[in-house]
Amino acid sequence: MKSKAARLFSQSWFIFLSGLGGLLFTMFGLSIGWMIGSLIVACLLTYFQPKTLGINEKSKLGKNWFQLAQFLLGIELGKNLNLSVMNVLYDHWLIVAIVLLFSIIFSFGTGFLLYRFSKTDLLTSFLATSPGGVASMPVIAEEVGANIGIVSAVQAIRVFFVVSIIPVILFLMVPQSGQQPVASIENVGNDQFVQVAANFSTFTIIWTVCGLVFAFFGVLVGKRIKLPAPWLLGTLLGVLLLETISPMFFNEHVVIWWPHFLVIFGQILIGASIGAKFRKSMFVGIKQIVIVGTIGTILLIAAMFLCAYIVSAITGIQFIASVLAFAPGGVVEMATVSMILDSESTFVVAVQTLRIILVILFVPLFIKFMNEKLRKKNDLMKSNRISS
Repeated sequence: MKSKAARLFSQSWFIFLSGLGGLLFTMFGLSIGWMIGSLIVACLLTYFQPKTLGINEKSKLGKNWFQLAQFLLGIELGKNLNLSVMNVLYDHWLIVAIVLLFSIIFSFGTGFLLYRFSKTDLLTSFLATSPGGVASMPVIAEEVGANIGIVSAVQAIRVFFVVSIIPVILFLMVPQSGQQPVASIENVGNDQFVQVAANFSTFTIIWTVCGLVFAFFGVLVGKRIKLPAPWLLGTLLGVLLLETISPMFFNEHVVIWWPHFLVIFGQILIGASIGAKFRKSMFVGIKQIVIVGTIGTILLIAAMFLCAYIVSAITGIQFIASVLAFAPGGVVEMATVSMILDSESTFVVAVQTLRIILVILFVPLFIKFMNEKLRKKNDLMKSNRISS
């Protein structure tokens, strides 16, 4: 019991320190600062583990914190879902599908680059650069016998660069679309409570409880049907279901009490959870792989910016939404950024989910094909040696 309490305190302290980094960044007027600042501070704390700040192995965040963050942000996304933007996806599904397939093919190209200029094997290289997520790719790597450590390290590098670079670039390019009040202690405190209290009622409490129940139900269903990121997408769909069926029984509009400080807390947890994956042991002895993997990630980001511009020009969707939809960063991270920058979150979530599904469906098949091809090649080489 004491050890659990000590671990909880250590993790909470880690999150608090990461949150201070987020607060510092927002004070410079960066609306995405809560997540970016928390991410950078969490990376530094995890990598160096300063004992003077009380950071140790117990500070390693469990997956429950990341799931809580997805739940908090999923409700916010569900409340503000804009289904009209899905018409763009329906009308221009072909160009979206082509770009998604291109992103997967280009990731294979960066995988070949990693294989060509480092000492890692081909299967490990492909899995390390596939935009399928930090969670799913190491699992597939274990199944096919690839190097899990290298896959995890390169995937973590990719997510770090995508989450830390793309939002900042978008904020600097189109600052007016993501303007929010500069965060301060007052911002997160009394003003928000006063604003919420103005529209607070008994019905608000009831709808909030119903929203939480439907959101958790969505998570359970999402996990049951193997939905990607069920704690985000399941929550979002649960809230959407409540808002869809409620007019059939009530005249009241669904009003879920979800103060902004919960969204901020979710952003801090997202940043801290990603940063907590950067252990020093991941990068021991793989300097060349890290360098090549970083170059490949930067090339992939540049290619996705070009594709996003083309899609935005053809479909008329916001450029920010297009970039975040095709960025190889993950549905949770990109959905969070789209919400912060006040972009088309619905489009971002839909396209990112489709990309993950495509990766999960096709990458294992491609890996299996390559594995079989390499096995036959090795068998042929062995037989040639024996015959000679």
